[in-house]
Amino acid sequence: MTKQEAIEQLRKAKLGHKKWISYAKAIHMGIPLKNESLPVIETECDFGKWYYRDGQIFSNFESFRSIEEPHGILHNTYMKMYKTMEEPIQTGLFVSKSKAERKKAEQMNELMDKLIQISEILINNLNRFEMDIRELPESEFQQLQ
Repeated sequence: MTKQEAIEQLRKAKLGHKKWISYAKAIHMGIPLKNESLPVIETECDFGKWYYRDGQIFSNFESFRSIEEPHGILHNTYMKMYKTMEEPIQTGLFVSKSKAERKKAEQMNELMDKLIQISEILINNLNRFEMDIRELPESEFQQLQ
């Protein structure tokens, strides 16, 4: 693999992340998703497949390792969003339907805000990692493989 091919793989992985974020936004808006768009563990999304497989040749880079934690948090937050969306509205003697709906909407908004914040951190870390690859001399890049 050349350095340019690695950068192209990284960019493809970033596009996979952006697609995944669009699914989270759809959940937030209450749009039903197809099964292939539903939450998955971080090793099985398009980005995670790259990160935990082909991307591992970069595991010595601090900027590469800085990607893992926010990526995992994103998946956990996405799963919480999905579960919150799927939960039936709980009403009762002291909780009206409108109050329960507002509470659920607040939870979804908080989770979406967190997801966006973490996504920005992840994208910044990915950009930093891409710069590290770009700055790496081709001879050093070839030694990674």
